[in-house]
Amino acid sequence: MSFETPRPARLARLLIAATCVATALFGGSEAQAATTVRGIDISNWNSAIPIDWLKAANSGVSFIFAKASEGTTFTDATYPLNRSGAELYGIRVGAYHFARPAGSSVATITASAIAQADYFVNIAQPAPGDLPPALDLEVTGNLSPGNLTLWTQAWLDEVVARTGVEPFVYTSPKFWQKYLDDTSTVAASGARLWIAHWTKDASPLLPALGWNGASWTFWQWSDCSATPGFAHCVDADRFSGTDLSPLLIKATSATAPAISTAPSVVGATQVGKVLAANPGRWTGQKPVSFAYQWESCGSTGAGCTPIPGATSENYKPTGADSGHALVALVTAANSVASVTAASPATVVITGTGPIVVPPPTTTTAPGTAPAVVAPPQIEGDAVAGETLSLLTGDWGGSATAFTHQWERCDTTGSACIPIPNATSTQYVITPADIGSTVGLTETASGAGGSATSSAEPTSVVTPQPLPTPVVKSTTVTAGAAGAVRTLDAAATVSWQPGTIPAGSTVSLARASASLALPKTTFAVGITPARGQLPWPVALEYTASPTGGVLAFSTDNRVWSPVGKLTTPSLPAGQTMGWYRDGSGTLHVLSLKQGRFAFFAADKWGDP
Repeated sequence: MSFETPRPARLARLLIAATCVATALFGGSEAQAATTVRGIDISNWNSAIPIDWLKAANSGVSFIFAKASEGTTFTDATYPLNRSGAELYGIRVGAYHFARPAGSSVATITASAIAQADYFVNIAQPAPGDLPPALDLEVTGNLSPGNLTLWTQAWLDEVVARTGVEPFVYTSPKFWQKYLDDTSTVAASGARLWIAHWTKDASPLLPALGWNGASWTFWQWSDCSATPGFAHCVDADRFSGTDLSPLLIKATSATAPAISTAPSVVGATQVGKVLAANPGRWTGQKPVSFAYQWESCGSTGAGCTPIPGATSENYKPTGADSGHALVALVTAANSVASVTAASPATVVITGTGPIVVPPPTTTTAPGTAPAVVAPPQIEGDAVAGETLSLLTGDWGGSATAFTHQWERCDTTGSACIPIPNATSTQYVITPADIGSTVGLTETASGAGGSATSSAEPTSVVTPQPLPTPVVKSTTVTAGAAGAVRTLDAAATVSWQPGTIPAGSTVSLARASASLALPKTTFAVGITPARGQLPWPVALEYTASPTGGVLAFSTDNRVWSPVGKLTTPSLPAGQTMGWYRDGSGTLHVLSLKQGRFAFFAADKWGDP
């Protein structure tokens, strides 16, 4: 993959790469490369001469990302060969898809992304033991930053829905900053970062506020590194940790699909305008495939009947649908069974046939200021981890450009404050929004000036319901809350969606600490280890001392006191704190992993 070298030119460069002097195995930073888990990424551009995978494995190549597909028509013929060759010698394999974003509306953009995601999954066939798949995002398809963000998130969501695995996004800092307005929405949804920054520096530049604080997982640090087994230089990558095992795709239990997030329909409900069906989220054995059937219903969404031939992921209403609501049926199938779920009914389809714009009886002056005809609307559930979508308002006047800003408001929908970097047509609700409402303003601009219109805010955002706690440890699922308890149920740690990157392992266990009160020490672990989290995890003591000092340590040697909170929330700038609820149960909120313990007054600190 390359952001700076066109592929035909790059092939020519590869064919003459023997004239390039590589200073060391995997490039010019030998000392650093020797201490990291090393890998490469390849495609049909690397296969002019057969690859010697034995030499590659013996040289220290631990993983590869291999191109599987591009758009909806191109399959990389070298993918199965690269995959089988690498696996033969114990090299871990991940597949990537070269994105070809397209579309002109929310529905057509979503449909394009879903079609490409389905094409990729069918070609790549990610399997247990593989690295998670990746989206190679290098071109925009002339989409605006907001629409490109929408396309990217829709592709990621479809891959998660089908495989249960959160993919990586491959991008460069400049590309993300320029063409996606440096949004952190994608990172907040749980997608992990494969950063492309070719440098000999100790670390790469990162977009999206350090990828929303999660940093990088893989780093393509060179586009031309000499590697045994390859005739010419290849892209070189590093892993941020020392053990790939926690990242590998896990086998899922042999159970039938079960709906966890209902399907939905996006798009303008008008004759001649494309609608797209999101299949929702499903539990059960992966991979899962989706089939669709659109139904025509009464104006209230009742009495639905199948629409003949309407069996694709998208549907364009005809004149016969005017005055009817529509429902998308989604059938999820795996090797165990198939299950069908229905989307909520749309509002009534308007229009009577193909849209014809008659000649205007009056002419709008080119400099007429934009004027709102109908305000924008927000679609989606006000629950942490859910995605809100914008339905653009209707504007008169000379409106030619639109910008958007999501806002966090009080419980009445007023006193709204802009949410940093939330300027796309979709917004993933974060734990910071819990207890508030979410609003949105749309600004239309044209030759005559600009005007702003606000959407009706959501209802008050609620936490995502916690699942039944898992004993000892569990893997974080994208877009989902989680909980882990100790074997004896003495304590539970929980988190809301976006708090911990998907694929991480969270553990909770009893521990010991010198001078601590008996049975009050618990260790919260996150693997791979993280710095400060964007939002706190919550540790609940089933039973705790009524006196003593609660303290925190990262090394089990130096302990720091944990302050008391006046409300059950963590103030800005504070990394942890504790409070007791009405029943007296102790809750600890923390942005850090480590050990928590109670000490008798004046008998704790640095044992």
